[in-house]
Amino acid sequence: MAFVIDSEKCVGCGACALFCLFRSVKASDENASKYYIREHHCMECGQCIDVCPNSAISAPENFRKISKVYINKQKCIGCASCMHQCPAKAPFGEMNSPFEIDQSKCFQCGACARKCIEKAIEVEYAI
Repeated sequence: MAFVIDSEKCVGCGACALFCLFRSVKASDENASKYYIREHHCMECGQCIDVCPNSAISAPENFRKISKVYINKQKCIGCASCMHQCPAKAPFGEMNSPFEIDQSKCFQCGACARKCIEKAIEVEYAI
């Protein structure tokens, strides 16, 4: 289940839509007075929650915030699927060689880990 925007609390500022790199947040009307999250597009990265000035966005009950994403170089085959999935372009490297993640670009969404065919990308969760 994706994040949810409480329409009673949403003031229509659009910060959530602006910060969503996956384009999961959309205006619910032509005046952009309220927003909603497209459930099947949401990667549950939490960026929208962090920027919402009215605390109008809530996470699913089982949500765990990712604190770090890294690549296990022993498992990585250098296929670049992580690089193509990441909207921040944090993974980098040479094809057929282990990739790395630029931590200064990564915002801990986990999209790359979900697409890694070798399960070489590991995540740590905040407590």
